[in-house]
Amino acid sequence: MLLRTQKLLRWALLTLVASNAGNLLAEPEVKQRTIYGWVEWIQLQPSQKYTKAKFDTGAKTSSMHALNIEWFEKDGDDWVRFQFSPNTKISAKRILSGKTRNFITIEAPVVRNALIKQHKRSSAERPVIHQKFILDGKEYEGEFTLTDRRRFIYPILFGRRFLQDVAVIDPAHTFLRGRPPAKEKAAPASTTKAATTATDETKLAKTKTESTVPAASKNP
Repeated sequence: MLLRTQKLLRWALLTLVASNAGNLLAEPEVKQRTIYGWVEWIQLQPSQKYTKAKFDTGAKTSSMHALNIEWFEKDGDDWVRFQFSPNTKISAKRILSGKTRNFITIEAPVVRNALIKQHKRSSAERPVIHQKFILDGKEYEGEFTLTDRRRFIYPILFGRRFLQDVAVIDPAHTFLRGRPPAKEKAAPASTTKAATTATDETKLAKTKTESTVPAASKNP
């Protein structure tokens, strides 16, 4: 009886070890991710337009600010044309009237239509496009739903579909991966030349004045 019990225990132990080994092999490979702040700078391509992007693990799909969306057909496929601005407070009317230049026009094929659930509002169907961008010196291409984000601060929102393979979010910090280059205000060529000429004339006048003043006598 004792021998039989030992055999049963040994069989149970071997079964447990084999089962755990199978689970370990079935676990997905852990991917290396970069730590980002909850807001970072990105650069849209190919326009090279800098904009802020919010990293939101509460959202599944990424979204992009879009105004004046127009649908059209190209080569038998559905396309959209819209205006994007890094400043979400700029209205569609200001863009159409030419009162601002802080925007770019984007044309892209529609990948699919997404049904987006909204808090305390009815669900909305939005077009989805692929958009290339640079984050932390690396180029990516992500799926974005197009929507009017004037109610929000940030024109770009990254959801879990993009973040799960790329980022670990530090909610205590922003802009951990750099800022856009500072704008250098170069003086116009004509202004620089005029300033140089004026300086030379001042030096010349000073030299002439000093040459006409007699030297002071050593004796009082």
